[in-house]
Amino acid sequence: MSTTLSQSQIYSGDKKRQKRLIVIPAYCHSLGGTNVSLLLLAMGFQRCGGSEKLRVLVHKDSFLEEYFKDANLESFMELIEADDSTQFFKSALSWVMKQPKDYSLLLDNCVWRSFLPILTLFSPLLRLSGRRIYHFCHDLALSHNYLGYLARKFTFACVAPGAICNSQFTAGHIRRLMPDIRGILYQPVDLERFNVLHNDSAPLGLEPILRSGARVMLTPSRLNKPGIINDKNLRSLIPVLAHLKLMGQNYHGVVIGPDASSDGSYTRDLLESAESAGIADRFTVLPPALDIAPYYKYADVVVTLSPREPFGRTVVEAIACGVPVVGSCTGGINEILQHFAPQWTVDPNKPADIARTIINVASDPNTKDLLRKGQAWVETNCNVAIYAKQMMQLTEII
Repeated sequence: MSTTLSQSQIYSGDKKRQKRLIVIPAYCHSLGGTNVSLLLLAMGFQRCGGSEKLRVLVHKDSFLEEYFKDANLESFMELIEADDSTQFFKSALSWVMKQPKDYSLLLDNCVWRSFLPILTLFSPLLRLSGRRIYHFCHDLALSHNYLGYLARKFTFACVAPGAICNSQFTAGHIRRLMPDIRGILYQPVDLERFNVLHNDSAPLGLEPILRSGARVMLTPSRLNKPGIINDKNLRSLIPVLAHLKLMGQNYHGVVIGPDASSDGSYTRDLLESAESAGIADRFTVLPPALDIAPYYKYADVVVTLSPREPFGRTVVEAIACGVPVVGSCTGGINEILQHFAPQWTVDPNKPADIARTIINVASDPNTKDLLRKGQAWVETNCNVAIYAKQMMQLTEII
């Protein structure tokens, strides 16, 4: 079925000025699932023939600017000069206020504490303009303290956006802040890059592991502070590897992603934990890579144990590459796996059970059938063009 929109769908009302969606991203200076989804949204608009219907406001000279340029999607950007992220957000909102009121505004996970007073200040103007306002919730927007929660609740009560969420799990938490839930959009995957074809050479970081004959247990993840609200729970990988070793299984754990600490301490902490557990020779931390697809394609299993992950992009990327996923029985990870492989979900606090599940997945003759079922689900629910079309419909620009 073709996903190209007809001219009557793309243009509405005055043909001299079509409706547009303006996006203000919260994160312009780092790579993460939010910005991956934003790039794929632009790609989807392009594939649907709706390139003129999307504008992304981007902090000039930021990582996000280069990210879009590298993907040849710079035509979607409107560059905003600013000294810092807070000034960018203020300038971006000022730019929006100068645009026609039939241009819808999508705030992309804009829940930073420093953004809240600015958004509150602009809320009367935004509401009075009659502009449609939406907020894409990529995480649970939880706060470490009650005052932070009240500040967010007050701000979004003032703005009153229609909320779009990346999972039912996210929607269940965000409803207290943004009760007007417009829809659930599972995040897209570029199936031209993430697929079962092994047309990529093995990444250098994996070569010595592959030569050793060990199975690769991959965990693409940001290294963050243990115990925070969206804890990636990377420490739980260490006892899992120790149990696999005791069971006579030759698995090598590989974590790939940015270290969120300023001094590399999160990486050192993991490596020291692996040393203490006697599996230092079976555990590696690799720096982030823009092209992550080859790492999946040379993995034997992806293990992701975050208990409160809002969506779990690594799950759908791995499945698209034909790699089984052992993941948490909670959060967005569980929500995805329940659609095709509920037996791959595990309690992230039970390393022995996780190790047994990894072994079972490798030996189970039904694994290939479950992967095919999972790939069909990803193709249906995480298609880039369909994702863009659904976004157009939810934000009422078609």
